[in-house]
Amino acid sequence: MDEERGTPAGAVWVRMNRYIGDSIMIHQALEPLRAMGLPLVAWGPLGVVDLFRGSAAFAAVCPETAKPGALAMARTLRRARAGVVLALPRSTRPLIAGLLAGVPVRIGWREGGGLLAATCSLSFKACRGHQIDRYSELIARAFPAAGPLPAAPLVPRPEAFDCARNRLQEAGLPETFLALCLGAAALDKRLPVPAWIALVHHLRTQGRPHALLGASPADREQARAILLACPGTPSLVDRMDLPTTAAALVRASGLVGNDSGLSHLAAACGIPVVVAFGPTDPALTLPRGRVQLVRTESLDCLGCLSPPCRLGDTRCLMDLDPALLMAAVDRIPWAPSP
Repeated sequence: MDEERGTPAGAVWVRMNRYIGDSIMIHQALEPLRAMGLPLVAWGPLGVVDLFRGSAAFAAVCPETAKPGALAMARTLRRARAGVVLALPRSTRPLIAGLLAGVPVRIGWREGGGLLAATCSLSFKACRGHQIDRYSELIARAFPAAGPLPAAPLVPRPEAFDCARNRLQEAGLPETFLALCLGAAALDKRLPVPAWIALVHHLRTQGRPHALLGASPADREQARAILLACPGTPSLVDRMDLPTTAAALVRASGLVGNDSGLSHLAAACGIPVVVAFGPTDPALTLPRGRVQLVRTESLDCLGCLSPPCRLGDTRCLMDLDPALLMAAVDRIPWAPSP
């Protein structure tokens, strides 16, 4: 694609991850650079960077429809006259591409040969704390004048709001619905269907508008099981692309989800989030924002980071008490804050 022709010369090319949640955390870590007035280009897989197209978060985007090699990436950087490559994902390809393209500033992690290709680097493993804090530490090393700043809420491009409004109207939903996000990158990170069914029944007794969200085959399978047990549940599964989903979430009263990309997206949009954690570690990847964490705290294997479950049953999520989930949801106001 020729998107790089519309990017400002000398811009900071920010490499995005193929996982939505990781790219949202990258977006949130960039606030100090935005405050400095640096032009930022979101560079990476089409399905991810399209979220940022036309938003105020980036000066431009450069999407890819296939995974490019370092030489192809270097040609893109050279044509765009990039000034900085900021490789926050743990990949050396953007750094090598920057070196081949003669980009003067190349920032990334030392692991995997990054030390040789970067002009400024840190060891990811030597950094401590949340993933966003590790990104921020690397940014602060490269840009000493960049002071720490919380991320401003993500606002998608204006036309996404029209699409979101249409999808919600078609589903008979008000804009203040509660989003029930079924998805997660790994099956072992998903709340089981019975937990969702219990939550839907709970919301029905309150008369609280809600809808299912998701897009993957596993999401569709879970949605079918929930709809079988709870006929008439509004479903937006497979009905919205990522920018439209973001626009719907900006207006929503909140989201309930797993450790997933949409939970990170909802938190970045500034709405309340209830997130269930099991095998992953919230100290590393808890969505940053107005977030309530729900876990089965009695297990000593929480945060094992080793899906598939070594116990064979993902007990951390299978045994999660639905009452904990419902109590957290009840603390979310029905309407978003003004």
